[in-house]
Amino acid sequence: MLHASTPSACSQVRRSSARPFTPSALPPAGSLSRRTASAAILLAMSTSPACPSPASASPAPRASIATAAAAAAPGQAAARVAGQPANLDLLVVGPGVLGSVLGKDWLGSVEGSSATGLTNTDKSHDRLRAMGLHPATRSSLEATHGGKRYSFVAFCAPPSGSADYVADVKAALALWDGTGSFVFTSSLSVCAVDDGGQVTDAACPLVAEGAAASTDRLLGAEKAVIEGGGNVLRLVGLYHANRGAHTFFIKQGTVARPADYLVNLLHYEDAAGMAAAILRGDGSGPFRGRVFLGTDGHPISFGDMVEACFSSGVFPRVPVAFTGTFPENGQGRGKRVDNSASRAALGGWAPRYASFASFMAQGQGKDFYNTSGLGF
Repeated sequence: MLHASTPSACSQVRRSSARPFTPSALPPAGSLSRRTASAAILLAMSTSPACPSPASASPAPRASIATAAAAAAPGQAAARVAGQPANLDLLVVGPGVLGSVLGKDWLGSVEGSSATGLTNTDKSHDRLRAMGLHPATRSSLEATHGGKRYSFVAFCAPPSGSADYVADVKAALALWDGTGSFVFTSSLSVCAVDDGGQVTDAACPLVAEGAAASTDRLLGAEKAVIEGGGNVLRLVGLYHANRGAHTFFIKQGTVARPADYLVNLLHYEDAAGMAAAILRGDGSGPFRGRVFLGTDGHPISFGDMVEACFSSGVFPRVPVAFTGTFPENGQGRGKRVDNSASRAALGGWAPRYASFASFMAQGQGKDFYNTSGLGF
């Protein structure tokens, strides 16, 4: 299933939809502490989808640094956690393709930390355990943790399957103790640019309220997160070797989209790594109320994306025809996303997989997802 960040099926692919997260995965207010229960009351409140721009929010004053000196995962530098968190425990709401790797990265970079993955069912629990996470459902979280709140929370669940997405996000905010960091993985589908123009951290015009139900949900969730002191990571199209728009195009054969439409991409592992960097407060953190953009910085056309799959030899060449044409109004051309400011704020963060083309050509499509044996 593709995760598109625009209403079309194959533009900015968003995040994991391994299992839609629903409110039932969160403990009821009655099992929470007084502060958490008070926050849970907000679940019934309506909210506007307007969202502050990155320039309108500034990071919290930098506090002391807790150094994590444990051996990092292979290829991963030892990390430090900014600020004064009450604990080093991470709760990942929606630990699917993206969230589970975020949890793994956290454990590999932060000494003495733990990571709990909150799911609807126990279907993925064996895989989460194999990755070092503590899997939990609503009932098991209540039984083992009661009213515990976490210093670090990542909300990685997609809107699909949620009756009230904003309420779900607010409920997750209620499980955060406010001392570490909170990150919500959103989508750059909320940016209105679609004429081939550039989008930056400082210039990201938003889709108008009411234009699409999908963006209304995301912007409403973003607003709740920013107001709650959390951070937003707007992701472009996510992929790994066997998941993304490229696999859809190759399977379809005939695609009613223009071959020259521009798509911005980021590998799932890099999206997870960027979210972990935000949580740790890499660079100028700890962060509060900040919007980040997640992209590898190398926009690619649909046609070139498919050709990269074939020319690398990762995928056997089959006929793929793009039959769409650009509209005459100048729209429907995609965007070019530049996240230089986000990278700088995170101390010069850079993706492990520099671009989709290099991932296919130089890396031969090898990544954690198809080499771990965990059956993603």
